[in-house]
Amino acid sequence: MSTLEGLVAVRIDDQVPALKGRVEDIAVLAALIDAGALPQHDQFAFVCPLGFDDRGGESATGIHTQMIEDSVGVVFGVKARGDAKAQKALPTIGELKASILAAVVGWTPYTGVGVFNARRGRLLSAANGLVLYQLDFSLLDQLRITA
Repeated sequence: MSTLEGLVAVRIDDQVPALKGRVEDIAVLAALIDAGALPQHDQFAFVCPLGFDDRGGESATGIHTQMIEDSVGVVFGVKARGDAKAQKALPTIGELKASILAAVVGWTPYTGVGVFNARRGRLLSAANGLVLYQLDFSLLDQLRITA
């Protein structure tokens, strides 16, 4: 079975034409940073697991149920060649942000408890001709454990 972040990556790749074939695992970004390199494409995205938070649980004889909120981050960016302040890239960041939100919010890869909600969005960097932005999403799910 695919990871949650893998399913989100496939969804973005399928639903956001500007990022088709340009959505990678966060490990690829880590390798690029270690090498001091930039992504090959002018527009790109990296999907990463952000963990989960407890939303409460109950135990009864032989069964435990617990609500958890799984979170996934999408770091995406635009290269702005010849624009050191990256001002020309900001409209494209806005377009990508809207497209990624439309692709993920309200969608679920499972027949589970909830759908993805947007949790936050933040500009990470706008320097040296590169703009990076992060969107965080969460999905409510229920654990059921029998003893």
